[in-house]
Amino acid sequence: MRFARLYTPAFSSFLYYTLSVQLLVNALIAGSFAALMAAGLSLVYGVLGVFNMALGQIALAGGYGAWWLLMKAGLPFPFAVVGGAVIAAAVTWLSFELFVGPFYKRHRFLPLVTTIALSIILDGVLLYLFKEDPKSISTGGTLVVSLGNAVMSVEQGVLVLMTVVFLSALAWILVGTPFGRRIRATVQHPSAAESLGINTPLLHRLVFIMSGVLAGCAGIYLGIDQNLTPILGFSITIKAYAAIIAGGKNSLKGAVMCAYLIALLEQLAIGVPWFGFYIPAGFQSTVALLIIIVMLLIRPQGLFGSHQRSV
Repeated sequence: MRFARLYTPAFSSFLYYTLSVQLLVNALIAGSFAALMAAGLSLVYGVLGVFNMALGQIALAGGYGAWWLLMKAGLPFPFAVVGGAVIAAAVTWLSFELFVGPFYKRHRFLPLVTTIALSIILDGVLLYLFKEDPKSISTGGTLVVSLGNAVMSVEQGVLVLMTVVFLSALAWILVGTPFGRRIRATVQHPSAAESLGINTPLLHRLVFIMSGVLAGCAGIYLGIDQNLTPILGFSITIKAYAAIIAGGKNSLKGAVMCAYLIALLEQLAIGVPWFGFYIPAGFQSTVALLIIIVMLLIRPQGLFGSHQRSV
């Protein structure tokens, strides 16, 4: 009888919207973008012990680079995408040399300050070069497929698939290659790794650039799926930061999984009627901030984290 009282039309409507396939599809699309960013941020923290707070701006640099090569320089789409990733890698390398490399061995909190300064500089540069008008990376057409009660464009499906490929490749590099073993050795025993001939500064530089390539791919993803605007950098970084706080600062797997979880919670926050009304879409970004606050209060090490760094 109690269950019969609970199962009201309002409750059944809540279940219908909560279990909507479209919300799951939207979460998959948004979560794939966030997972690329979270993987890059988590990789740098796991190896160097620092946060790159300019990673969102680096993602935009890759997205805008691909847009310019495609729309202005007239390069074919595949070359423009590769070029955007290369531009993101170049910006990341310069960022390391000027804003991270000289500081992170002195104190691990110094790069937090310097990369915040870098993010402000890059915001201004992007705004100067590309103005405030939204830019979109055109793929030449949009084909839509139906997935039951949901729809997804072919481009979005390819983007999600490529995200899985990139993240799987990253996992293989870290676990199944000599380069990955050197990274793990450096994280676990830096002095012993150096005594065995591992070039730790070069390794740190390469890992930092890898994170920038992941961010650049995320920026290209954003330009294809939505629009690029210069003011998005901070919000992009915060969502990635929320994912690694929730998953564990020392857990790459946890960061990726929580990126998808946060994307799902964001979709439920605005896609489900709560107590008879919908939350405005403008409050969607507050979900990540709330997760940061809650996780720091109840489980600072994250869902999958421990008190030691690892990759």
